[in-house]
Amino acid sequence: MRLATKLILVISGLLVVAGGFLLFGGVLSTPRDFSSPSASVQVIDQSGASIDGVEVSRNWYDSDCGTEGGDRAMADQPGHYQFSKVPASVSLLTGAWRKTYSTLGMCGSGSGTYTKINVRFRGVYDVVPKGKTLHPVGQSHQDSDGVWFFTDLDSNSNTMVSLSFPTNAKTIDYELSAKHHEE
Repeated sequence: MRLATKLILVISGLLVVAGGFLLFGGVLSTPRDFSSPSASVQVIDQSGASIDGVEVSRNWYDSDCGTEGGDRAMADQPGHYQFSKVPASVSLLTGAWRKTYSTLGMCGSGSGTYTKINVRFRGVYDVVPKGKTLHPVGQSHQDSDGVWFFTDLDSNSNTMVSLSFPTNAKTIDYELSAKHHEE
């Protein structure tokens, strides 16, 4: 076999290996038009009546674009909180150079986006997702849609609920049912 033929075969093989690394190594992005999807959270009591006076915030991170942010929702109607979509233009190669560099370096990087919604109730409440079964996983729970659900009390004995949504969520529409503990 000639040297030129061997060189072409070796280079072709290296290109195939590099392409496989890019494709299966998490360097390529899933095309989408948002960093965080639009979200809607409704908070009701056990009778179905809306609960007012809760604080609802959202934190998001887009590893493809290297951006993050957070915002607070205002109730557009009693107990109903809305977040707008955070737009982004993510193509197959968005962030590929940064992710390749991070993967080869000491720290790996993720691919995609995550959205976390925090709900703070004034006082002590038992809170569960309406119409969803929770499965215990360590200190938190996960519902059948892959949403991570965690509750805790802050230093002022206010109930804090944290919802972490799967990276493939294109919209978020979540309903929480809460029961207040009378002291």
